[in-house]
Amino acid sequence: MPDAPVSTIHVHVMKTFSISLASNPSTGYQWMLSNPPDPRFLSLLETTYLPPSAPTTRVGQSGRQIWKFQALKQGVTTLSFKYCRPWDESDCAQFHFYLIAIR
Repeated sequence: MPDAPVSTIHVHVMKTFSISLASNPSTGYQWMLSNPPDPRFLSLLETTYLPPSAPTTRVGQSGRQIWKFQALKQGVTTLSFKYCRPWDESDCAQFHFYLIAIR
């Protein structure tokens, strides 16, 4: 995988946190988890897409993909996201990695 941003998130056990990534579904691309979250540490609660807010809404303008997780037990785990077209995951435009430290 090419160089990609890495972020660290600190969260307490049983608390929720969200990851928000810029996304433009009109291009066919969307953020996807590269691998499912480790079920010992994280539970994926929901994913949503927030379109750009008016009055700046323009065709092709990026919105936000939001991923909400719950921390289940103390430890460290990772999340990796890829920005791909669902029908062609071999040609991804971006990657983003998260180190999740659960206390």
